[in-house]
Amino acid sequence: MIELIIYGSLIGLSVRTLLLSFILILIFSFLSHLIYAQQDIPGVVASMGNGEPAVIDPDLKIETVTKGLMLPTTMAFVGPDDILVLEKNKGTVQRIVNGQMLAAPLLQVNVSSEVERGMLGIAVSKDNQTGKPNVFLYFTESEGAKPLASRLYKYELTNDTLVNPKLLLDLPAVPGPRHNAGNIMIGPDNNLYVSVGDLDGHTTMAQNMKDGGKPDGSSAILRITQDGHIPGGGIIGDDGISRKYYAYGIRNSFGMDFDPLTGKLWDTENGPSYGDEINLVEPGFNSGWLEVQGMAPVNFYSEQDLVNFWGKGNYSDPEFVWTDTVGPTAIKFLPSDKLGKQYSNDAFVSDVTQGNIYRFDLANNRTGLKVEGSLADKIANNGTENSDIIFGDGFGGISDLEVGPYDGYLYVVSLGHGAIYRIVPK
Repeated sequence: MIELIIYGSLIGLSVRTLLLSFILILIFSFLSHLIYAQQDIPGVVASMGNGEPAVIDPDLKIETVTKGLMLPTTMAFVGPDDILVLEKNKGTVQRIVNGQMLAAPLLQVNVSSEVERGMLGIAVSKDNQTGKPNVFLYFTESEGAKPLASRLYKYELTNDTLVNPKLLLDLPAVPGPRHNAGNIMIGPDNNLYVSVGDLDGHTTMAQNMKDGGKPDGSSAILRITQDGHIPGGGIIGDDGISRKYYAYGIRNSFGMDFDPLTGKLWDTENGPSYGDEINLVEPGFNSGWLEVQGMAPVNFYSEQDLVNFWGKGNYSDPEFVWTDTVGPTAIKFLPSDKLGKQYSNDAFVSDVTQGNIYRFDLANNRTGLKVEGSLADKIANNGTENSDIIFGDGFGGISDLEVGPYDGYLYVVSLGHGAIYRIVPK
Protein backbone atom coordinates (compact mmCIF):
# COMPACT_ATOMS: atom_id res chain seq x y z
CA MET A 1 0.00 0.00 0.00
CA ILE A 2 2.77 2.41 0.94
CA GLU A 3 4.59 1.52 -2.29
CA LEU A 4 1.44 2.37 -4.28
CA ILE A 5 1.10 5.74 -2.52
CA ILE A 6 4.75 6.58 -3.16
CA TYR A 7 4.47 5.40 -6.77
CA GLY A 8 1.32 7.50 -7.27
CA SER A 9 3.00 10.54 -5.73
CA LEU A 10 5.96 10.15 -8.04
CA ILE A 11 3.66 9.92 -11.05
CA GLY A 12 1.79 13.04 -9.89
CA LEU A 13 5.06 14.86 -9.38
CA SER A 14 6.26 13.85 -12.85
CA VAL A 15 3.00 15.00 -14.44
CA ARG A 16 3.16 18.35 -12.63
CA THR A 17 6.81 18.76 -13.71
CA LEU A 18 5.92 17.97 -17.30
CA LEU A 19 2.99 20.40 -17.22
CA LEU A 20 5.18 23.14 -15.76
CA SER A 21 7.84 22.51 -18.39
CA PHE A 22 5.21 22.59 -21.14
CA ILE A 23 3.80 25.88 -19.84
CA LEU A 24 7.28 27.41 -19.73
CA ILE A 25 7.91 26.27 -23.31
CA LEU A 26 4.62 27.85 -24.40
CA ILE A 27 5.49 31.13 -22.66
CA PHE A 28 8.94 31.17 -24.25
CA SER A 29 7.48 30.39 -27.68
CA PHE A 30 4.90 33.15 -27.25
CA LEU A 31 7.54 35.68 -26.27
CA SER A 32 9.71 34.60 -29.18
CA HIS A 33 6.71 35.06 -31.44
CA LEU A 34 6.27 38.60 -30.16
CA ILE A 35 9.92 39.38 -30.78
CA TYR A 36 10.36 37.82 -34.19
CA ALA A 37 7.30 36.35 -35.91
CA GLN A 38 5.33 39.59 -35.66
CA GLN A 39 7.84 41.03 -38.12
CA ASP A 40 6.91 38.59 -40.89
CA ILE A 41 5.79 40.16 -44.19
CA PRO A 42 3.71 37.98 -46.53
CA GLY A 43 5.41 37.82 -49.92
CA VAL A 44 8.81 38.97 -48.65
CA VAL A 45 11.70 36.59 -47.96
CA ALA A 46 13.24 38.15 -44.85
CA SER A 47 15.36 36.69 -42.09
CA MET A 48 13.60 36.79 -38.74
CA GLY A 49 16.82 36.09 -36.89
CA ASN A 50 17.69 33.48 -34.28
CA GLY A 51 19.63 34.38 -31.18
CA GLU A 52 21.54 37.61 -30.77
CA PRO A 53 23.33 39.62 -33.46
CA ALA A 54 27.11 39.51 -33.48
CA VAL A 55 30.11 41.14 -35.15
CA ILE A 56 33.22 39.27 -36.22
CA ASP A 57 35.70 41.80 -34.80
CA PRO A 58 36.31 40.92 -31.12
CA ASP A 59 37.10 44.56 -30.36
CA LEU A 60 33.56 45.66 -31.24
CA LYS A 61 30.22 45.05 -29.57
CA ILE A 62 26.53 45.61 -30.25
CA GLU A 63 24.23 47.81 -28.20
CA THR A 64 20.45 47.83 -28.45
CA VAL A 65 19.16 51.36 -29.01
CA THR A 66 15.47 50.45 -28.97
CA LYS A 67 13.07 47.53 -29.48
CA GLY A 68 9.35 47.09 -29.97
CA LEU A 69 9.10 48.65 -33.44
CA MET A 70 6.71 47.16 -35.99
CA LEU A 71 8.49 46.47 -39.29
CA PRO A 72 10.89 49.43 -39.17
CA THR A 73 12.21 50.40 -42.62
CA THR A 74 14.51 53.43 -42.45
CA MET A 75 15.76 55.95 -39.91
CA ALA A 76 17.28 59.43 -39.74
CA PHE A 77 18.81 61.60 -37.02
CA VAL A 78 17.38 64.97 -35.96
CA GLY A 79 19.81 65.42 -33.07
CA PRO A 80 22.13 63.55 -30.69
CA ASP A 81 20.35 60.37 -29.51
CA ASP A 82 17.28 61.67 -31.35
CA ILE A 83 16.08 59.37 -34.13
CA LEU A 84 13.09 59.29 -36.44
CA VAL A 85 12.18 55.79 -37.68
CA LEU A 86 9.45 54.61 -40.06
CA GLU A 87 7.09 51.67 -39.51
CA LYS A 88 6.20 50.10 -42.83
CA ASN A 89 2.65 48.83 -42.42
CA LYS A 90 1.38 51.27 -39.81
CA GLY A 91 2.34 54.35 -41.85
CA THR A 92 3.91 55.91 -38.77
CA VAL A 93 6.93 58.08 -38.04
CA GLN A 94 8.17 57.31 -34.52
CA ARG A 95 10.61 59.44 -32.52
CA ILE A 96 13.22 57.72 -30.33
CA VAL A 97 14.89 60.00 -27.77
CA ASN A 98 17.66 58.47 -25.64
CA GLY A 99 16.40 55.02 -26.56
CA GLN A 100 12.78 55.71 -25.54
CA MET A 101 9.95 55.95 -28.05
CA LEU A 102 7.56 58.86 -27.55
CA ALA A 103 4.03 57.98 -26.53
CA ALA A 104 2.53 59.10 -29.84
CA PRO A 105 3.95 59.03 -33.38
CA LEU A 106 4.92 62.29 -35.05
CA LEU A 107 2.77 61.32 -38.03
CA GLN A 108 0.49 58.55 -39.20
CA VAL A 109 -0.76 58.38 -42.78
CA ASN A 110 -2.82 55.91 -44.78
CA VAL A 111 -0.48 53.57 -46.63
CA SER A 112 -0.96 50.56 -48.84
CA SER A 113 1.22 47.96 -47.15
CA GLU A 114 1.04 44.83 -49.30
CA VAL A 115 4.42 43.11 -49.70
CA GLU A 116 6.95 45.91 -50.39
CA ARG A 117 4.54 48.85 -50.25
CA GLY A 118 4.24 51.06 -47.19
CA MET A 119 6.12 53.81 -45.33
CA LEU A 120 9.51 53.40 -46.97
CA GLY A 121 12.01 56.28 -47.05
CA ILE A 122 13.13 59.21 -44.89
CA ALA A 123 15.69 62.00 -45.12
CA VAL A 124 16.23 65.05 -42.90
CA SER A 125 17.73 68.49 -43.51
CA LYS A 126 17.73 71.80 -41.68
CA ASP A 127 15.71 74.72 -43.03
CA ASN A 128 18.07 77.60 -43.79
CA GLN A 129 15.52 80.22 -42.74
CA THR A 130 13.79 78.75 -39.69
CA GLY A 131 16.55 76.41 -38.49
CA LYS A 132 13.92 73.71 -37.98
CA PRO A 133 14.29 70.23 -39.45
CA ASN A 134 12.67 69.45 -42.79
CA VAL A 135 11.61 65.81 -43.01
CA PHE A 136 11.19 64.11 -46.38
CA LEU A 137 9.03 60.98 -46.53
CA TYR A 138 8.43 58.50 -49.35
CA PHE A 139 5.45 56.17 -49.02
CA THR A 140 2.71 54.33 -50.90
CA GLU A 141 -0.28 56.52 -50.19
CA SER A 142 -3.68 54.83 -50.16
CA GLU A 143 -7.36 55.56 -49.96
CA GLY A 144 -9.06 52.71 -48.20
CA ALA A 145 -7.34 49.56 -49.46
CA LYS A 146 -6.51 51.09 -52.85
CA PRO A 147 -2.98 52.38 -53.53
CA LEU A 148 -3.13 55.89 -54.96
CA ALA A 149 0.51 56.63 -55.76
CA SER A 150 4.08 56.45 -54.56
CA ARG A 151 4.64 59.94 -53.18
CA LEU A 152 7.43 62.05 -51.76
CA TYR A 153 6.41 64.75 -49.29
CA LYS A 154 8.31 67.45 -47.45
CA TYR A 155 7.22 68.16 -43.86
CA GLU A 156 8.26 70.57 -41.11
CA LEU A 157 9.08 69.16 -37.67
CA THR A 158 7.41 71.29 -35.01
CA ASN A 159 6.64 70.31 -31.39
CA ASP A 160 6.86 66.55 -31.95
CA THR A 161 4.58 66.77 -34.98
CA LEU A 162 5.16 66.73 -38.72
CA VAL A 163 3.16 69.53 -40.33
CA ASN A 164 2.70 71.49 -43.57
CA PRO A 165 3.14 68.64 -46.08
CA LYS A 166 4.29 69.65 -49.55
CA LEU A 167 4.04 67.12 -52.37
CA LEU A 168 7.34 66.87 -54.28
CA LEU A 169 6.88 63.70 -56.37
CA ASP A 170 3.74 61.88 -57.50
CA LEU A 171 4.76 58.53 -59.01
CA PRO A 172 3.07 55.27 -60.08
CA ALA A 173 2.33 52.60 -57.46
CA VAL A 174 0.81 49.90 -59.66
CA PRO A 175 0.80 47.14 -60.71
CA GLY A 176 3.02 46.15 -57.76
CA PRO A 177 2.94 45.29 -54.96
CA ARG A 178 6.69 44.59 -55.26
CA HIS A 179 9.72 46.55 -56.46
CA ASN A 180 8.71 49.87 -54.93
CA ALA A 181 12.27 50.61 -53.70
CA GLY A 182 11.74 53.95 -51.89
CA ASN A 183 15.15 54.78 -50.44
CA ILE A 184 15.77 58.54 -50.31
CA MET A 185 18.78 60.60 -49.32
CA ILE A 186 20.27 64.07 -49.56
CA GLY A 187 23.44 64.22 -51.63
CA PRO A 188 26.53 66.39 -51.15
CA ASP A 189 24.94 68.79 -53.67
CA ASN A 190 21.97 69.20 -51.26
CA ASN A 191 19.63 67.61 -53.81
CA LEU A 192 17.25 64.75 -53.05
CA TYR A 193 17.91 61.34 -54.58
CA VAL A 194 15.01 58.87 -54.72
CA SER A 195 15.17 55.20 -55.77
CA VAL A 196 12.16 53.72 -57.60
CA GLY A 197 11.88 50.11 -58.81
CA ASP A 198 10.10 48.74 -61.85
CA LEU A 199 6.89 48.37 -59.80
CA ASP A 200 6.53 44.74 -60.81
CA GLY A 201 6.06 45.17 -64.50
CA HIS A 202 6.60 48.59 -66.10
CA THR A 203 8.03 48.33 -69.61
CA THR A 204 9.15 51.79 -70.71
CA MET A 205 12.39 52.96 -72.25
CA ALA A 206 13.68 53.27 -68.67
CA GLN A 207 13.42 49.46 -68.50
CA ASN A 208 15.47 49.25 -71.73
CA MET A 209 12.44 48.50 -73.90
CA LYS A 210 13.28 50.18 -77.21
CA ASP A 211 9.64 50.14 -78.27
CA GLY A 212 8.41 51.08 -74.79
CA GLY A 213 6.83 54.36 -73.83
CA LYS A 214 8.60 57.36 -72.36
CA PRO A 215 10.03 57.02 -68.84
CA ASP A 216 7.31 57.34 -66.21
CA GLY A 217 9.40 57.63 -63.04
CA SER A 218 9.93 53.89 -62.55
CA SER A 219 13.25 51.94 -62.65
CA ALA A 220 15.05 55.07 -61.59
CA ILE A 221 17.16 57.07 -59.28
CA LEU A 222 15.49 60.45 -59.50
CA ARG A 223 17.18 63.73 -58.56
CA ILE A 224 15.30 66.88 -57.51
CA THR A 225 15.93 69.90 -55.30
CA GLN A 226 14.56 70.00 -51.78
CA ASP A 227 11.66 72.07 -53.12
CA GLY A 228 10.87 69.58 -55.88
CA HIS A 229 12.48 71.43 -58.79
CA ILE A 230 14.88 70.07 -61.40
CA PRO A 231 18.54 70.93 -60.71
CA GLY A 232 20.01 72.10 -64.02
CA GLY A 233 19.22 70.34 -67.28
CA GLY A 234 18.05 66.77 -67.65
CA ILE A 235 20.63 63.99 -67.95
CA ILE A 236 18.76 61.53 -70.20
CA GLY A 237 15.89 63.75 -71.39
CA ASP A 238 14.64 67.31 -71.58
CA ASP A 239 10.90 66.90 -71.08
CA GLY A 240 8.52 65.56 -68.46
CA ILE A 241 9.80 63.36 -65.69
CA SER A 242 12.73 62.28 -67.89
CA ARG A 243 14.49 65.45 -66.71
CA LYS A 244 14.50 64.09 -63.16
CA TYR A 245 16.31 60.83 -64.02
CA TYR A 246 19.83 60.51 -62.62
CA ALA A 247 20.01 56.77 -63.43
CA TYR A 248 17.73 54.16 -64.99
CA GLY A 249 17.38 50.44 -65.81
CA ILE A 250 17.07 49.68 -62.09
CA ARG A 251 14.98 46.69 -61.04
CA ASN A 252 14.66 47.36 -57.31
CA SER A 253 17.05 49.32 -55.07
CA PHE A 254 16.81 49.64 -51.29
CA GLY A 255 20.11 51.41 -50.67
CA MET A 256 22.38 54.16 -51.93
CA ASP A 257 25.09 56.39 -50.51
CA PHE A 258 27.74 58.84 -51.61
CA ASP A 259 31.42 58.06 -51.14
CA PRO A 260 32.61 60.74 -48.69
CA LEU A 261 36.00 60.98 -50.43
CA THR A 262 34.96 61.13 -54.10
CA GLY A 263 31.34 62.30 -53.91
CA LYS A 264 30.33 59.46 -56.24
CA LEU A 265 27.01 57.66 -55.77
CA TRP A 266 26.76 53.90 -55.14
CA ASP A 267 23.66 51.71 -54.89
CA THR A 268 22.49 48.16 -54.23
CA GLU A 269 20.07 46.31 -56.46
CA ASN A 270 17.95 43.19 -55.96
CA GLY A 271 17.90 40.60 -58.73
CA PRO A 272 14.97 38.25 -59.49
CA SER A 273 16.45 35.05 -57.98
CA TYR A 274 20.07 35.73 -58.94
CA GLY A 275 22.35 38.62 -59.71
CA ASP A 276 22.05 40.92 -56.68
CA GLU A 277 24.32 43.91 -57.32
CA ILE A 278 26.47 46.70 -55.92
CA ASN A 279 26.87 49.50 -58.48
CA LEU A 280 28.88 52.64 -58.99
CA VAL A 281 26.27 55.10 -60.25
CA GLU A 282 27.60 57.81 -62.53
CA PRO A 283 25.18 60.42 -63.96
CA GLY A 284 23.19 58.70 -66.74
CA PHE A 285 24.02 55.22 -65.38
CA ASN A 286 22.02 52.39 -66.98
CA SER A 287 21.83 49.33 -64.72
CA GLY A 288 20.58 47.16 -67.58
CA TRP A 289 17.20 45.87 -66.41
CA LEU A 290 15.08 44.33 -68.12
CA GLU A 291 17.76 43.07 -70.49
CA VAL A 292 20.57 42.14 -68.10
CA GLN A 293 20.96 41.46 -64.37
CA GLY A 294 24.29 40.70 -62.75
CA MET A 295 27.34 40.61 -65.00
CA ALA A 296 26.54 41.00 -68.69
CA PRO A 297 27.13 37.89 -70.85
CA VAL A 298 30.14 37.70 -73.16
CA ASN A 299 28.07 38.27 -76.30
CA PHE A 300 26.36 41.35 -74.86
CA TYR A 301 26.73 44.73 -76.59
CA SER A 302 25.19 47.53 -74.60
CA GLU A 303 25.06 49.98 -77.50
CA GLN A 304 22.93 47.55 -79.52
CA ASP A 305 21.01 45.71 -76.79
CA LEU A 306 20.05 48.57 -74.47
CA VAL A 307 18.33 51.96 -74.62
CA ASN A 308 20.94 54.70 -74.29
CA PHE A 309 18.77 57.79 -74.86
CA TRP A 310 20.73 58.94 -77.88
CA GLY A 311 24.08 58.49 -76.19
CA LYS A 312 23.12 60.12 -72.89
CA GLY A 313 22.90 56.85 -70.93
CA ASN A 314 25.78 54.48 -70.21
CA TYR A 315 25.72 50.87 -69.08
CA SER A 316 28.44 49.41 -66.86
CA ASP A 317 28.73 46.06 -65.13
CA PRO A 318 28.17 45.87 -61.36
CA GLU A 319 31.16 46.26 -59.07
CA PHE A 320 29.98 43.19 -57.14
CA VAL A 321 27.39 40.44 -57.67
CA TRP A 322 25.82 37.72 -55.52
CA THR A 323 24.88 34.71 -57.66
CA ASP A 324 22.59 33.35 -54.93
CA THR A 325 20.32 36.17 -53.89
CA VAL A 326 20.84 37.73 -50.45
CA GLY A 327 18.51 40.71 -50.94
CA PRO A 328 20.97 43.59 -50.39
CA THR A 329 19.39 46.61 -48.74
CA ALA A 330 21.43 49.53 -47.40
CA ILE A 331 24.90 50.59 -48.50
CA LYS A 332 26.70 52.96 -46.16
CA PHE A 333 30.17 54.47 -46.14
CA LEU A 334 31.72 55.00 -42.71
CA PRO A 335 33.37 58.46 -42.71
CA SER A 336 34.67 57.88 -39.19
CA ASP A 337 37.45 56.01 -37.39
CA LYS A 338 35.33 55.46 -34.27
CA LEU A 339 35.21 51.70 -34.93
CA GLY A 340 38.92 51.61 -35.76
CA LYS A 341 41.03 53.21 -38.47
CA GLN A 342 40.86 50.00 -40.52
CA TYR A 343 37.16 50.67 -41.19
CA SER A 344 37.41 54.37 -42.04
CA ASN A 345 35.64 55.18 -45.35
CA ASP A 346 34.90 51.50 -46.03
CA ALA A 347 31.55 50.49 -47.53
CA PHE A 348 29.10 48.42 -45.47
CA VAL A 349 26.19 46.59 -47.10
CA SER A 350 23.28 44.87 -45.35
CA ASP A 351 20.87 42.20 -46.54
CA VAL A 352 17.31 41.17 -45.77
CA THR A 353 17.35 37.40 -46.37
CA GLN A 354 20.35 36.46 -44.20
CA GLY A 355 20.59 39.23 -41.61
CA ASN A 356 24.24 39.89 -42.54
CA ILE A 357 26.37 43.00 -42.80
CA TYR A 358 29.17 42.87 -45.39
CA ARG A 359 32.28 45.03 -45.37
CA PHE A 360 34.20 46.15 -48.46
CA ASP A 361 37.49 48.02 -48.85
CA LEU A 362 37.61 50.21 -51.92
CA ALA A 363 40.26 50.08 -54.63
CA ASN A 364 42.89 52.82 -54.73
CA ASN A 365 40.93 54.93 -57.23
CA ARG A 366 37.68 54.23 -55.31
CA THR A 367 35.78 53.32 -58.47
CA GLY A 368 35.73 49.63 -57.53
CA LEU A 369 35.81 47.30 -54.55
CA LYS A 370 38.98 45.63 -53.33
CA VAL A 371 38.12 41.92 -53.38
CA GLU A 372 40.62 39.06 -53.46
CA GLY A 373 40.87 35.28 -53.61
CA SER A 374 37.65 33.54 -54.62
CA LEU A 375 35.96 36.96 -54.90
CA ALA A 376 38.55 38.45 -57.28
CA ASP A 377 36.04 37.99 -60.13
CA LYS A 378 33.65 40.31 -58.22
CA ILE A 379 31.15 37.46 -57.82
CA ALA A 380 30.09 35.61 -54.66
CA ASN A 381 28.95 32.24 -55.99
CA ASN A 382 27.86 30.74 -52.67
CA GLY A 383 27.66 31.20 -48.92
CA THR A 384 31.24 30.00 -48.41
CA GLU A 385 32.57 32.84 -50.54
CA ASN A 386 30.28 35.23 -48.66
CA SER A 387 32.08 34.39 -45.42
CA ASP A 388 35.14 36.34 -46.54
CA ILE A 389 33.23 39.64 -46.50
CA ILE A 390 30.84 39.17 -43.55
CA PHE A 391 31.28 41.85 -40.88
CA GLY A 392 28.31 40.86 -38.70
CA ASP A 393 25.39 38.43 -38.65
CA GLY A 394 22.25 37.43 -36.79
CA PHE A 395 20.56 40.83 -37.17
CA GLY A 396 17.36 39.50 -38.74
CA GLY A 397 16.36 41.05 -42.05
CA ILE A 398 18.16 44.42 -42.12
CA SER A 399 16.34 47.32 -43.77
CA ASP A 400 18.74 50.22 -43.11
CA LEU A 401 22.24 51.20 -42.03
CA GLU A 402 23.12 54.71 -40.87
CA VAL A 403 26.21 56.40 -39.46
CA GLY A 404 25.51 58.50 -36.39
CA PRO A 405 26.41 62.09 -37.34
CA TYR A 406 27.08 62.91 -33.68
CA ASP A 407 28.98 59.81 -32.53
CA GLY A 408 30.36 58.21 -35.73
CA TYR A 409 29.03 54.73 -34.89
CA LEU A 410 27.20 52.35 -37.23
CA TYR A 411 23.44 51.98 -36.63
CA VAL A 412 21.45 48.97 -37.85
CA VAL A 413 17.68 48.89 -38.41
CA SER A 414 16.41 45.32 -38.08
CA LEU A 415 13.13 44.69 -39.86
CA GLY A 416 13.13 41.14 -38.50
CA HIS A 417 13.77 42.03 -34.85
CA GLY A 418 11.79 45.28 -34.79
CA ALA A 419 14.85 46.96 -33.32
CA ILE A 420 17.65 49.47 -33.83
CA TYR A 421 21.17 48.40 -32.89
CA ARG A 422 24.43 50.35 -32.62
CA ILE A 423 27.90 48.93 -33.25
CA VAL A 424 30.52 50.45 -30.94
CA PRO A 425 34.03 49.68 -29.58
CA LYS A 426 34.27 47.50 -26.48
